[in-house]
Order: sequence, then C-alpha cells, then structure tokens
Amino acid sequence: MRSRLGIAALLLFIVLPLDLGAQAVIEGDGAAELGVALRRLGSTKRVLMVGAHPDDENTALIAELALGDGADVAYLSLTRGEGGQNLIGPELQEGLGLIRTEELLAARRLDGARQFFTRALDYGFSKSADEAFTQWPRDSLLADVVEVVRRYRPDIIVSIFSGTAADGHGQHQAAGIMARAAFAASGDASRFPTQLARGLEPHAPAYLFQALYRPPPDPPIRVATGVFDPLFGQSRYQIAMQSRSRHRSQDMGTAQPMGPQSTALRVLAGDFPDNAHSLFTGLDTTLSQHARNAGVGSDIIRMLETYEHHIGEVRSSYNPLRIAALHGTLTQAVRVLDDALLALDAAPHHGLLRLVRTERTQAQDALLLDAGVLVNVVASTPAPVPGTAFDLSVTVWNGGPHDLVIGHVQPSLPPGWHYTGDAVTSRKVEQGAVVRQTYRVTVPESAAPTEPYFLRHARAGAMYSWQGAADSVRALPFEAVDIAIDMALHMGVDIAVKRAAEFVAVDKAFGEVRRPLIVVPAAAVSVEPHVAAIPTGAAEPRVIDVTVSAARDSMHGVVRLDAPAGWRVSPVSVNVELGRTGDSRVLSFTVTPPAAAAGEHTLRASFTSRGRVYDEGYTLVDYPHIRPHPLYRTAEVRAAVFPVRLAEGLRIGYIEGAGDDGAEALDQLGATVEQLDAGALANNDLAGYDAIVAGIRAYEVRPDLIASNARLLEYARNGGTVVVQYNKYELVDGDFMPYPAAMSRPHGRVTDENAAVTLLEPQHPALSWPNRITAADFDAWAHERGLYYLSTFDSRYQALLSMADPGEAPETGSLVVARVGSGWYVYTGLALFRQLPEGVPGAYRLLANLVSLGAAPR
Repeated sequence: MRSRLGIAALLLFIVLPLDLGAQAVIEGDGAAELGVALRRLGSTKRVLMVGAHPDDENTALIAELALGDGADVAYLSLTRGEGGQNLIGPELQEGLGLIRTEELLAARRLDGARQFFTRALDYGFSKSADEAFTQWPRDSLLADVVEVVRRYRPDIIVSIFSGTAADGHGQHQAAGIMARAAFAASGDASRFPTQLARGLEPHAPAYLFQALYRPPPDPPIRVATGVFDPLFGQSRYQIAMQSRSRHRSQDMGTAQPMGPQSTALRVLAGDFPDNAHSLFTGLDTTLSQHARNAGVGSDIIRMLETYEHHIGEVRSSYNPLRIAALHGTLTQAVRVLDDALLALDAAPHHGLLRLVRTERTQAQDALLLDAGVLVNVVASTPAPVPGTAFDLSVTVWNGGPHDLVIGHVQPSLPPGWHYTGDAVTSRKVEQGAVVRQTYRVTVPESAAPTEPYFLRHARAGAMYSWQGAADSVRALPFEAVDIAIDMALHMGVDIAVKRAAEFVAVDKAFGEVRRPLIVVPAAAVSVEPHVAAIPTGAAEPRVIDVTVSAARDSMHGVVRLDAPAGWRVSPVSVNVELGRTGDSRVLSFTVTPPAAAAGEHTLRASFTSRGRVYDEGYTLVDYPHIRPHPLYRTAEVRAAVFPVRLAEGLRIGYIEGAGDDGAEALDQLGATVEQLDAGALANNDLAGYDAIVAGIRAYEVRPDLIASNARLLEYARNGGTVVVQYNKYELVDGDFMPYPAAMSRPHGRVTDENAAVTLLEPQHPALSWPNRITAADFDAWAHERGLYYLSTFDSRYQALLSMADPGEAPETGSLVVARVGSGWYVYTGLALFRQLPEGVPGAYRLLANLVSLGAAPR
C-alpha cells in the first residue's frame, strides 16, 4: 500500500494539462513574505487582466487583489512593447522588448501578480483596431488569448480597454476587442479545437469587467486601493506606484501618495449581482465550495473544510515575531491536503484536483517560509560554455526551531548535461545547522546558447514564432531556468523544492550581486558598423571591424569577411589565436565596392575554430533594475550604396539624447562628428562647429542641454546650424525653440510608413542641396513616418513637408526650418532614428541636407 506522503510527493510532480496555476514570486523577506503567502491560502480567487503593452496594466487593482485579497492575479500583455521608445538606452525593437518584458517581471515581483504574453509584436503606433488587425491576424491573436484563459482559468477577466475608438491607440482597441472575444470563446468547445486536442479544457470565466481610466463621478463599481496595510507599512496603492515606476524605459516613474485611492470598474459581461460587496460576489472562492459543486464524496468535502479551518487558525494567530508558532497547525493543514489529493486520485475530478494541487504548492511554500529554511544554489560561473565544466554548490540552512530531514538533493540539468558528486539522502538537519554540497557539472559541446524562446525562429510578419516551444512555455515571459537543484525535504510533511542556480559576485560598492546563468557560445563574432551607407561611385574604401571574443581557453582559427561578387576585401582572411577566456581581437578589413554597386548588399563575417563556424555575436541587454538577457545578431553588414552627398569638411557637434544612430550615420557620410557632453556644451567655442545636432528626446534626458540652450540659440544667430530631432513636450513647453511653437495632445504623428509625402518647398536648400529630395526618398521607410510633430508654429518657420495617415487631415509640422540671425534652426519629428539603422537611403540624404544648410549656396 502506497504511503500517504509518498502519494502526495508524487502528485506534486504530476502536472495536469497545461496548468498555469503556479504561485507568483513576491519580492519580500521574512514575516511580510509569509504574511502575503498566508493571505492567499484557502482562496481560489483568480483574475486575468488584459492589455496591449507593458505599462498598460492597472497596477493599483493588481496589487489590491493580489496582496490584499490574496487572489491569484495575472497580467496578459498582447505585446512586449517593442514599438515604443527607450528612455534609458539605445535598444529598440526586440532589444527594447527584452527590457520591457523584464520591467514587467520586476513590477510583478512587487505587486504580486504573474505575467503572460501573446505572439504579437508591437509594430508601432496605430490609429485603429482595423489597422492593428492587418498586422496581427485576428483569429491567431484570439487563439493566443483564449489559450491563456484556458490554461490560467480565471474567475474574472479585467479588460484595460473598451475595444472602441475611445481607447486611442489601435493596439489598445484591439486588446479591448480581444478581451471581450476571449471571454465569449474560451468556454466554447467548438472554438480552437486543436487546443483541446493538446490537453486544454474549455473554461468560461464568470465576469468581465473594464477598469475605467477616466471614471464617471459615480462609477458602477469602486475598489479601494489606498488602505494602509500594516504588513508593508504602506498602502497597496503605494506599492503599485513603486511597481509602475519600474517601467523605467518608458519614463513611468511616479510618486507614491499617501491616503485613500480607488479603482473604478464597470461590468462588460456576466451576471454580476447588483448588491455585490466585492468583485468575487457570487463565485466559489474556496476549495470546499468547489468540491460541493463538483459532486465529490462528503469525505473529501470534510477534508477541505478541515483544511480551511486550519488555515483560518493560522491566519488569526499570525504573529510576525513568533512565526514558528504556526508550524504545527500549518503542518496539519498540509497533511489534510495530502489526504484530499489521495482521495481525488482515486476518483479524479480534474478541475478540483488542479485547484487542490495549486493550493498544496502554495501551502508548502508558506510552510517553508514559516520553518525558516533557506536554500541557496550558486554556480562558479555566470556564463557556462559548451565543452567546459563548472561547480554547482547548494547550501541548506535550517534557520528555524524545528529539525528537518533532507530526502535527496540532486542537480536538475538540460538533456545531455552531466554531473558528478555525492548524493545527499536521508540526512537529518538539526535546527541552526547548515548543509553544503558541491557538484561538478559538465556542459556538452552540443549545448545550445541561452536565447529567449520567442526569438529562436523568424517572425511571421508582426507575430513571433513559438515553434519548438513546449506547451508549458507558451505565453510565458521566458523559459524557466533549467540549471537548478531538485530537493525533497521532510518536516512533518514532504516538501519538494526546486531552486534555480545563480552566480554570486561581490561588488565593492554594492555588495552581493546575483546574476542568472546564461549559456554562451565558445566564440562570438560581431561587426562594426552594422549598416554601411556608401555614396554611389565612392572611391574611398571602407573599413569594417570584426571583433572575435573567446568564452573559453585555447580558441584558434580563421576569421573571414565574405562580400558579394565584385567587391574587394583585404585581407581575405586572418589567423587568430585566443589563448584565454575573455580574450578578444579586433580585425580591420578594407572593403571596396565595384563602381556599379547601387542597392543593398550583405557582407558576412565568420570565425572557424575546431571545426565549427561562429557567425553570431550578442549584446547583453542589462540594466540595474532588470535581469540580463543576451540578444544575438548575425555578424553581417548591410551595405547600402546610393547617391548621397554631404557638404565638404563638415565638423558636427552631436548632443546624444535617449539613444539613436545619428552620430554614426553622419560619420559614415564623411563628417567629423564630436559628442558634446555637459562641459562641452557649457564651455566649448561652438562657433567651431558647422552644425550641432540634438538627438531624440535630448531635452527630456539632458538637463545640461536645457542649461546651455541659450548658448545653442546664440550659436545659430551667429551663423550656425542647429538640427533638433524629435523631442517631446519639454521642447515646446519650456520655450526652448527660437520662435513660438506648440504640439497638440495627443501629439501629431503619421504612423503609416508608406503615407504619401508632399514637398511644400521643393527648392528650399533643405530639400534641394546637396541632394535633390523627391517623393522617392520616402520609399521603403520603416515603422512610421514620424511623431511629435508641431501643431502650430510661428510664421518665421517654414514647413517643408505635408503628410497624413489615411482619412486624416494633412500634417505640416514634421519638418520646419527657420532663419535665426545669420544661421538656421531645424526641428524634425521624422523618425530618422528608426530609418538610419535600417539603411534607408532617403533618411541619410535628408539628414545630409539638414546639416549642410550652413554651406548651401545663397
């Protein structure tokens, strides 16, 4: 006869089909963390919030439901926010998506929720849901949302958006439409039957609400979020504002006001009672309620009622200064759950079994917190490399007042990995004792580098591919780290523990720093520049730098730069010896295109070593508030050869903003470019520059620019040329332009990258010298035409372009030029920062004209 505890441990490792019910990770310590865990026990409340982007979520409502009500809460963002702007660095598109995904996870660690995604890529701003659905196949997107609903199985869906034009952004509208459609479709077995064939079951949430951004004076439903919580020493609303401030790349930092706050909602669907006292009124929110409705035997119902009684006792007797006093009652509660699991195993009811198993996991986590048992898993390297080995050390500290027994400890590794080291089995750990064990892990030569699952295969338009991803991974932010330690503990009940390995370093300024493990290739290859803008017929050869870096010892081989037929490359190849881990070499190849090479061409670099060809490099997307992720890039140069001229001998000062490729583009065109820091702006003789260019959002991120703005305008009056790329409202609100101008709210923009462009002043030197700009220069633009256009401006500015999204009035504030004294002042909201990295010829030609204005013939 199988033992009760053995069955409980077995059931713990059996996963019902595609369940997403695991507990969210809370960022907290000690008594507060245990307090949150106890609030969740005994409750089956589950809420799914649906929005379009990172930072769309209503963090106040999330925090109130997750931390206050003890509900399981998740936020489903259709996208990872790749189409936004980046306040903190140069990353855009996929790189920005990694940042914003991690910012969501950082926010969730504060407000206590989980995080999911669909396959949709944020392709940029759109003005209607119809436009969004031209990028995201409607049925495919709905299938993703329905899959999350069927896997997570919420009682309630909260839509952030209405699904109407009132939502503004077309992707917001699409999110509201998807929330309504998924609410209706998820419980319908005839919809998306392939999901049922994969093991999912239909699920119909009870209520669909919308969180109201601008509620009426007397909204239908109001949830208080600003109540003081002694567990945290602040309100859940204040925690939510901390959570919101972790969206740093989107400049979402906000204050944490004290006092009453609330979130307003309205009912979109479901039979929500008029006299409801909470969002969960009328729903089964306990295990025993679910058991009665499931028609199970009275013995199982009694077990679950007993469990709930124990949990009530635990919560009522919780004392942060004596948490160990809860141990006996909490242990009894877990034993009762084990008995219920055994009984349900004999007469399975999948829905109830899923709920009880989730409860068992949450209860054992609470018991581990209460027992004061800490488990630490540390690797000797932050970056395991194929063909090498490293140490994996596990430490168990029984910091509580009760003895425990370690049943077993063993590494959990990817297929093909191996370890050596003594097994720990049936070892008693007395109170206060520490147990340590080290394993030697060997990484096979065939080990794949760490890469987010949604980036491993090419996208289909604006939809990521989840090809090859396990069902348990689909819709998650990232795959779970699979370098870990599995452990079985016994402290009156069996507890299964899995801890991911980390690398721990000590920074002399910041102390202990923990990093997740990232498997990296033995060698990385990168090129500079990634885009080469080459004037047609250019006689000068170009230099391409190829960097080869080693992540293991004794890497030697051959580096090549392969070019199209007719191109000359010197040298043809270079032998490279990289003796030690961390060594790198920068090799310069001289490239000369043939005379008739107009168009786009690709040059590829590679390093062949030990019979393997390495042709990728990676950057680590890493900031202090998020966990790092590698972003891989093929070592290739996109050479765009097109007719473009720049005034000769230009010396340009560049004021770096929130990150763009403008300085590199000007350098490629042959200008001498100098970065202007705060000291240079304040003290340099600006008259030595032929033009000064301000990068995107410079007035938002460069207070030194604001302090020196008067010098910049004086430079223009004395004959200089000032070119300001897109900036936000700070530019016009601060009156930093030479003449009055304004931006509407919301700001003017043209999102259709193919929108027709009319040249209003084709003979103006900005459009005629040294390059004749025509409508063809606006072909093949990427992402959008531009943003933050001027809406009104002084008559001394000349508008040079007119454009509009379909069905809208023309916008004329995308490019304006004014004479200032004897110099020039230019403002352009055109999205040059998106075009230059893509090698769009027209963007280079227009930028060349703007910085050449001071040299234009009069």
